[in-house]
Amino acid sequence: MNSSSLINLESLLELSARLNESNDEEFILNSTLLTLMGKLRIVRACALLPDLELTTFEIALAKGRINIESVRYFELRTFRELDTTIPSEQILLNSGYVYGIPICYHHSLLAGICLGKPLLGALTSEERHYASLVCTIAANALQNARSTQSLLRSRTQIEIRNQLVTAMFEMSREFSTVLSKDQILKMFSYRLMGQLMVSRFSMFLRRPDDIFEVIINRLGVEIPQDFLREFAGISLPTVTEYIPTSHDIKEFTESHGIKVISQMMIQGEVKGVLVVGRKMHGELYSRDNISFIEALGNTTISALENARLFQEEVNKKRLESELALAHDIQTKLLPGIIPSLPGFDLAAASISSKQVGGDYYDFIQLSTTEMLIAIADVSGKGMPASLLMANVQAALRVLAPLRLDLPDMVERINAIIYQNTGADKFITFFCGIIDSDTGQFAYINAGHNPPMLLRKDKSIHELKEGGIILGILDTPPPYRMGYTIIERGETLLLYTDGVSEAMNPKDEEFGEAQTTSFLREFSSLPAVDIVDKLIEAVQYHAGIAPQSDDITLAIIKRN
Repeated sequence: MNSSSLINLESLLELSARLNESNDEEFILNSTLLTLMGKLRIVRACALLPDLELTTFEIALAKGRINIESVRYFELRTFRELDTTIPSEQILLNSGYVYGIPICYHHSLLAGICLGKPLLGALTSEERHYASLVCTIAANALQNARSTQSLLRSRTQIEIRNQLVTAMFEMSREFSTVLSKDQILKMFSYRLMGQLMVSRFSMFLRRPDDIFEVIINRLGVEIPQDFLREFAGISLPTVTEYIPTSHDIKEFTESHGIKVISQMMIQGEVKGVLVVGRKMHGELYSRDNISFIEALGNTTISALENARLFQEEVNKKRLESELALAHDIQTKLLPGIIPSLPGFDLAAASISSKQVGGDYYDFIQLSTTEMLIAIADVSGKGMPASLLMANVQAALRVLAPLRLDLPDMVERINAIIYQNTGADKFITFFCGIIDSDTGQFAYINAGHNPPMLLRKDKSIHELKEGGIILGILDTPPPYRMGYTIIERGETLLLYTDGVSEAMNPKDEEFGEAQTTSFLREFSSLPAVDIVDKLIEAVQYHAGIAPQSDDITLAIIKRN
């Protein structure tokens, strides 16, 4: 074939090189049209692109005036003249087109070319062959462009996905070092806005009572609790338009621009709901975007839960520290060393059921031969009881040296308790003054467990005289004094109900009978040993059952 031939190998190679250098489909189609129009002397041409369903051809490019934008799809497998019997081809014929040429790659139609009537009459066989070769070159270039674009899109998607994964790792690392709720929420907001360009969102925490508490609301609208409960029941994060829900919720989400709903879960349990609005630039949410939102929400709720648990632990440690300090202070309020009393052996101990308790005992030296002995049990346990106990101890320590009559002193203590506590607080109280020369013991029992005096004949005498418990009435009935003599070889046990009412796992009390039996059996021991063994007996009886009340006792033994 000579150089003047229409089918010039060099020009075709140049066209192929030029088309394959570009990844722009419009450039490839435009160059193809211009080449055909120039070589074949045609003034009208257009490029057709089929849709995915092969129902329509879109007029992608046109040279020359045309009044149509699309036609119904028709078969175009070979270079041929347009058929008047096919409606869509008749439309193209009416617009001045005569020929149809397929741009096929491996029998797959990528595009079509329509040409108008040449200026010099019908196309020759050589011209038709040339047009087919140009379209084959265009098909290869078009396929390469689409493959390249697909790879570029895939690479972009991979890069975006890698960015999201990297963001999640970074966020998880950041959250592991942050234990402030405000910081966690701020980091969450930055990540959501930075990665997805979202400025409108809300986060709700689910309380045990199934009420959703707002912790962030940048949607500018209050979401009803019923809607939130329905959102919490959606098993997978999803775009709202695909949620099978009620018309009211559909209308609500659409009117307020809510686009994504995602549960926030910890170990399979729904702990909250994340509600996300539209992106700022209007782009639709991809599946990767939705997966990122789900991961971001779950990571955030886990971080918030860890922050809550950490704060609880901090508060617990602080409380334990404060209680330990209170325990030390309370221990120091009790007599560190019991004063000596000639002819008597004295001992006492107190074990709180909590770090601090409401039991109290005291030994106050009044003279070389007289000592005031007291024991008390404040209603309740823990810190409130310990504070009230401290008030009783302070009042007794102030009043005892004044050498008031016992009824007068007890009435004053009652007034202090009544005026400074509520109606639910009261104190059982026992106090007495012992004279070491005579063994006389003058006492008042204000509603306390009657102390047990073990006589030499092993009989038990209970010290019951007195009156009502402290703190109940502003002006109680007069307190009556009781008197007894502690003879040589006799032992007096003062105790709180933590001794007699100590329960074992079978809900059986230690009881007064067992207490008196113990006292009879071990009264020959020194006072301190009696105290230790009675505590051991009570604890042995309780076994694995938790200590339910403070245990306090004192032994007064006359030698």
